[in-house]
Amino acid sequence: MTGDEKFITAILTQAVEDASYEGTTDYNIKFKAEATDWILGNHPEYKNYCSMIGLDPNTIRNKLLKNGNTSFTKKQNKQIGRNIWQTITIV
Repeated sequence: MTGDEKFITAILTQAVEDASYEGTTDYNIKFKAEATDWILGNHPEYKNYCSMIGLDPNTIRNKLLKNGNTSFTKKQNKQIGRNIWQTITIV
């Protein structure tokens, strides 16, 4: 495996881990949302990375849907809601 292939593999692995995150840290919830959208939305970059290392993007996507937890937990939704209200500026 070349250096580029290892790097792409690491990116895809991290995206799957991020999409499956179940904690409540704001920083990681943001990554969960982005990774979930990137993989499940079949982003062109995601599909290209899969192609570059010979993986079918649908295989990863389907395994993530079957085995991963891509939905947000109640605690994560509560955390997201709290942060939305903190960012609104009342004029």
